[in-house]
Amino acid sequence: MLKTLVSLNADLASSIALRYACRMGTMVKMTLQTIHVEDPAAAGHPPGTGWVRRTWEKSLLKAGEDEIAQLIQAERPSCPPLALTKILIGDPEEEILRELERESYDLFIEGELYSFSSASFYKKMRSRLYKDAFCPVILVKNLMEMGRIAVLLADDMNPSGVVKTFLKIFNGGVFDVDLLYYRVQQSGGQTLHNQEHAESVLSSARNLLVEGGRVPREGRVIQDSPEKLSDLFKDYGLVVSSINDLADKKSHMMELLHRIPSPILFCPR
Repeated sequence: MLKTLVSLNADLASSIALRYACRMGTMVKMTLQTIHVEDPAAAGHPPGTGWVRRTWEKSLLKAGEDEIAQLIQAERPSCPPLALTKILIGDPEEEILRELERESYDLFIEGELYSFSSASFYKKMRSRLYKDAFCPVILVKNLMEMGRIAVLLADDMNPSGVVKTFLKIFNGGVFDVDLLYYRVQQSGGQTLHNQEHAESVLSSARNLLVEGGRVPREGRVIQDSPEKLSDLFKDYGLVVSSINDLADKKSHMMELLHRIPSPILFCPR
């Protein structure tokens, strides 16, 4: 049973993430625990100390509890019965990281609406939450059907770790799986060595999938600009990849991950 933590705020992104998690739960054996963290910094400068501060924090928690209860009530027709949402106060990243470690979750899910602006995406990829998460993370950009999944590999990525994480999470369920290897177009074109390396990685990844009971529908190298390739992923219900050390710098791979409209499963580095 996959122990899953879903982060919620009173917004559309969280509504989509919750609905996606519930759909995923119909295909994979998993339990869902929702969490909401009220950020005092976002509510302005906290007043004083002692009982004044405690009263202010209680009012924040109550407001957050009411908002999340309304969101869950609106999504109830799409979801199974859920445990009570954990309502906390503090820095959202720090509180979620503590919760992930304390309860040993297998998966974390949150929402971020798809945007043509990369600033928010890069900020999230560089955050402590994504760098130090104790489990894989699914970032839900759009609500998609999960019948088709892409495992996206690239240079300087651990293909074995990505494939094994995918197999651990999706042990069961009926999905079509494609293996894709992204290469940046080099000036002068692709060399035979680069092509052979890509084919070798795809072959190794395919063998791992087959050993795990998953036969990929196809395996191929994709090579073009991130802008042109993003449309390739519009029919995938999930893209499985890894940011590794890419988050610390701008790269073609990071740009492609930003432009992909589908939910993305980021495997731990």
